[in-house]
Amino acid sequence: MTLPTNNNNFKKNSGVNVWLVAIAIVLVTTLINWLLVTNLAAPKTVYAADINKINNSMSHVNDSTTSLNNFTNYENTRIDTLSDDTQNQFDDVNNSITDSNNKISQTKADLAGVKTQANNLKTQTDSLKTQTDTLGTQATQLGSQLTTVSQKADSTKTSLDTLTTKVAGLAPGLQITPSWSSGYITLTINSDVAQTIAFKLDFRPTSDMPTSVNTMDAALAALYAAPPVALTAGSAVRGDYTLYWSTTDSTYHIGDISFITMGTALSAGSNTKTITYSTSGSFEILITPVYLTGTSTGSW
Repeated sequence: MTLPTNNNNFKKNSGVNVWLVAIAIVLVTTLINWLLVTNLAAPKTVYAADINKINNSMSHVNDSTTSLNNFTNYENTRIDTLSDDTQNQFDDVNNSITDSNNKISQTKADLAGVKTQANNLKTQTDSLKTQTDTLGTQATQLGSQLTTVSQKADSTKTSLDTLTTKVAGLAPGLQITPSWSSGYITLTINSDVAQTIAFKLDFRPTSDMPTSVNTMDAALAALYAAPPVALTAGSAVRGDYTLYWSTTDSTYHIGDISFITMGTALSAGSNTKTITYSTSGSFEILITPVYLTGTSTGSW
């Protein structure tokens, strides 16, 4: 707030009142003189004495008026000085108030800045919490995937142990010589005895093969709808897929495609079997004999 500016109107009013009193005194004195001259019949010397008295009285009045004027001027000077001092004090107070208002405004601005920084910090904290939650979820998924990989590793070891057992139990004298050309695999088989046998063919990618899908079911559905390898051994053979999770792009990739043919009858001696296939991609091919039980002679 700003204090009102002081004024000295009361000084002027005081000066006017003193002059009115002085004029009234002069008028009253003049009237008395006129009445004395008009109504009194006295000797001239008496009038002269009275006039001297009146003149003396007027002198005193004039002296009083001068003194009163001097006193009035002195008081007016003091009032002016007081007014100036008061105005200066008012100005100082107003300046102090202005400074205080400026400091209050600056403080408000600083508080607004602190509030903005606090809001920004809260936003960053919320973002960090979200990222932490996401990392926690990913860590859980990774743990699940590691568990799955461990289970698959155990399953693979079991399969290898089974294969080792079967290879150890192969009939003596069975020799398989594979050869292949574009789209064909030719198996030259020499068997000492007549028997029924099937073949397991594994197509392993020689380069990375992503499915670009982040769920197992969706990846398998896409692969069965458009197989990257088609195989025919007497008739079309359905492939089975081994997939693994890649943390690089968070999708499933192809690890292996395996086919098991139907059993086929081998006579003692030399046999030739042909398997056709088509691929989209580059693979290495592993062929393993599978010994079947039962009396089926197979269809190819």
